Amino acid sequence: MVRRTAWLVCLCTLFSSPSVAEPLRLNTVSNDYPPFYSSMLENKGVVFDMVQQAFQQAGYEIEHQFFPFVRATTLIKNGYAQGIIGVWYRPEREQWIAFSKPLLSVNIVLYKRSNSRIKFEQMSDLKGYRIGIGRGYANPQRFSQAQLTTEEASSDKENLKKLLLGRVDLVLISDDVAKYLINLPGSEFEGQFEVLGGPLSVERFHIGIAKTYGKHQQVITAFNQGLDTMVNNGELAVLLQTHGFESNDYWVEQFVAQSSDAIDLDVKE
Repeated sequence: MVRRTAWLVCLCTLFSSPSVAEPLRLNTVSNDYPPFYSSMLENKGVVFDMVQQAFQQAGYEIEHQFFPFVRATTLIKNGYAQGIIGVWYRPEREQWIAFSKPLLSVNIVLYKRSNSRIKFEQMSDLKGYRIGIGRGYANPQRFSQAQLTTEEASSDKENLKKLLLGRVDLVLISDDVAKYLINLPGSEFEGQFEVLGGPLSVERFHIGIAKTYGKHQQVITAFNQGLDTMVNNGELAVLLQTHGFESNDYWVEQFVAQSSDAIDLDVKE
């Protein structure tokens, strides 16, 4: 009887030890933003896959839901979710979220109809045109400062639809997002649009952790460490290649810098 009691005590101790503790859980939200992250993509897309694996490295699991962007930010600000995936850095957003290291870069451009004669050299040349923008999105600084005529839509697809129908003259959009929507099988957008000029800005995705969550800085630190682990062990390079984003400008720059640092160390040794 004594032996049996001792065995049970050991068993209980084993299963209550930190080594088998349940992973920490976070509720995260985002909008659908294919080809970067979406409920329709494999593993919910490259950015979501990156976030999930970095958190797993740090001992966290995430429960994720997709909402329109404004709804997602409202949930974060009101404390109903701890993390928002895919936000771009803006100083004013630091009031309600802590930002992770960058996840991926994205070029923001203007699209016009292929038969449009619109041209511009400076932002003021676009005055008088109706420009579709995403509701709640952070727009390039020089675009916002130009005080142009804009119309909001709840999604990039809706904006392209409005452009096709002539309800707006231009659309401010990620080049990758536009190409994804245009090249979908059976897309009504195929051959209808073209890019107007070069990128207005190059943004970087982050995960933001709500400052209403008491452990937000601890979570950001753990996430960044998990991301660093993926970079150093080669898992991130494999993930990017799996999703077709191995040539993303941000990570090309990071890997080149990493290689240069390694060469410098070899020379010094």
